Amino acid sequence: MWRRVRDKHTNNIRERMGRGVIGFGGLVLAGLVALLAGLQKSGALDLVGLFAPLPEIDAAFQRGFRSDAISKINRVRVPASVEEVRVDEPIQSFLETFVHNHPDPKHLQLDEVFDAIQTEFPGAQYLAANLITSSDREELLGKLSRWTAVANPDFDCLNTTVFHAGTRLGALGVVSRRIPRFSLRAANEGSGRFFNRCPHCQVIHALELARESRTLILSCPHCELPFDILAAGTNGEMRKVNDFLEGFELEAVGEKATRREGLDRIVALWGLVADQCDYELDQDRPGGAASEEEDANSHEIWKTSRETWNEATGDCEDTSILLADVLIGAGFDARVAIGWNGNIGQHAWVVVRVDEQQYILESTLEKKIDHSDLVVVGEASAFYQPEQLFDREHIYYTTARPDHFRLDYFSPTLWKQVPGENGESKSEVTDMSIR
Repeated sequence: MWRRVRDKHTNNIRERMGRGVIGFGGLVLAGLVALLAGLQKSGALDLVGLFAPLPEIDAAFQRGFRSDAISKINRVRVPASVEEVRVDEPIQSFLETFVHNHPDPKHLQLDEVFDAIQTEFPGAQYLAANLITSSDREELLGKLSRWTAVANPDFDCLNTTVFHAGTRLGALGVVSRRIPRFSLRAANEGSGRFFNRCPHCQVIHALELARESRTLILSCPHCELPFDILAAGTNGEMRKVNDFLEGFELEAVGEKATRREGLDRIVALWGLVADQCDYELDQDRPGGAASEEEDANSHEIWKTSRETWNEATGDCEDTSILLADVLIGAGFDARVAIGWNGNIGQHAWVVVRVDEQQYILESTLEKKIDHSDLVVVGEASAFYQPEQLFDREHIYYTTARPDHFRLDYFSPTLWKQVPGENGESKSEVTDMSIR
């Protein structure tokens, strides 16, 4: 009897325990369901994506997705008076191949995307990229259209490529704007940004030209070395500074004086230029006067050697170009120097070499020139600091110490030719007004 009662009691305990376990399991299950529902709602977990089949991503899918993305984005840009985005077909083709060949596109680093695109397309200096994933196509489009970069007016193209990212869809979106390669033609077509490959360090960089600037020293922002000097001529067209030395020679004028040798001949030619040309600021040139409200620097123009001779006037760079051109034509080794004069400021002058001796020639002297006006470079080094030199063929730059390069304007060790300055080829641009 006791055993039967005990067995019954034991069965009751087991029965109650079973009901308790079932009740606890139900609570756990309910909690798990609620947790999963919360994760699904927050986007931290995609239950639907675990079971829903992913679409086939073929060429038609890619085109449709890209077209819908552009439509959504332009519906935001147009009301904001921002130009519509479009597809950059070459970048699109490259991007699809790049993502397709990547071993794990969902873990792409955006820097490697930028590097790859700019290596293939140097003009793609404006770039932004976004890597997104979602459970379905429409949500992917929504995320892309809400990306802040797509409303930026700096970009005018949108390219996308969609891929499978495990159980989800992934998309790489790239907005871009390509800028043209720098050239003289591009510089003369207007202001704006360009790209250029530095002839010194070979790094591709962007540069911006302000069209109102009339004298430009173009330098690479990476190695900080100059790669070109441009100036506006009398017709407003930008030219390389070498081009202002046209090969002008004093053959008929002062024929007797040009036959003298050495320093006598230099002084004679120098005197002819000084007698012919009066000093005149660019803003005082007929047709080029600046109003009081205008910046006189915006009227800075360079004249060719023949223009200066024919007009019989010019400022320091005009008369220096004329004098250097005449000396070169007479067989002398002469260069135009642009830099600083301790008494004047930004300035241009001529340096000529005779029998290994170098002389500074001031082209703006309004007096009778004689041998006493010849100044040896070493004696004038405290006042004249050249920054760039040029002749008919080359532009020269220096990285040497001032106490060295001020004493020798012709040393190939101190003054090096800018490589490839006569090629089509962007940065830092320095505005320069020479007086």
